[in-house]
Amino acid sequence: MKTADLIKKIEDTAFLCGAASWDNCGIQIPNESKEVRKLAVALDPTADTIQTAIVQGADFVLTHHPLLMKPRYLNKLDAHFSIVSSLIKNNVCLYSAHTSLDANPEGPAGWLARALDLQSCKLLSTTCSFEPEAIAFSSAQGVVTDAVRNKWEKLPYIHSVRNVEQMINVTYNKEHRSTVLAQLAADLDTLPIFIPSTPDTGSQSLGFGTIGTLPKPVSFGIFAEQLASVVNRDYWVKSGPTPDTVSKVAYCTGSGSDFAPKAFALGADVFITGDVKYHSALDTTGCILDVGHFSLEEEMMRQFALQLKAKLNDIEIFFLPAQDPMRLVGPFAE
Repeated sequence: MKTADLIKKIEDTAFLCGAASWDNCGIQIPNESKEVRKLAVALDPTADTIQTAIVQGADFVLTHHPLLMKPRYLNKLDAHFSIVSSLIKNNVCLYSAHTSLDANPEGPAGWLARALDLQSCKLLSTTCSFEPEAIAFSSAQGVVTDAVRNKWEKLPYIHSVRNVEQMINVTYNKEHRSTVLAQLAADLDTLPIFIPSTPDTGSQSLGFGTIGTLPKPVSFGIFAEQLASVVNRDYWVKSGPTPDTVSKVAYCTGSGSDFAPKAFALGADVFITGDVKYHSALDTTGCILDVGHFSLEEEMMRQFALQLKAKLNDIEIFFLPAQDPMRLVGPFAE
């Protein structure tokens, strides 16, 4: 499978337009190969994970967390140098789907809502609305070289470029129509006749955090049992008052405690997240359950690996599980 095609498949779920402005999504370390035979999926690009991926023959590694948020020099023989060196020496591409994946509630980021069977789900914070539109034209109407296709696929306002029944199908955000038409016309030797086409996906809002309603209200104790059955962690941290019953549930994977006030303003009985700061816990007006950053996002990436495996038959895909770096210690721990 071509590397560019794999990246587009990843971005069919992890929309770059939904990523946070401060984030570093996309290619972290490129490679020279244009083909992918084995894809490794993991939560973090740690030295151990990268080495395991290389030993198992991966030539492309997809992680949730980026290698770094900001670039830095390779002027120290540390873990960062080791990771970058290993990837380059073994010609392995590293790609991060971080908040670009978090922002799509229809993708793996919505796994907890589906596990709890939440109904009428809505976003807590919307980053953008993606309204896809597509046009198609015959390649005979304008020469589309591999270089041109690769250029289009990298443009932030173009969602996908595909061959469909001897036609070139270009899907993009509706609001960028004039920009896309101008770009395509500029890059083709002959102005093609554009034919409106139906995109693969419907209109979709992207953003962070989800709130929904349980099929029926339950006691907090029963809800805690339901949550424990789907979240793989043997301890949680609770902040705020305990509700008698739970009907409306909100959550945000990762460091999502900033969304707690919005969740409670929308009527959430419980807010679930992966990292809660001291002052967020101190000031909360509702019940916050910190079930661990790792537990929520490790499962998200495991499901992303399964999703990609179901869609892509021409490459080998495997998930690399890791261990939660946060551990309970002391005389009370086993």
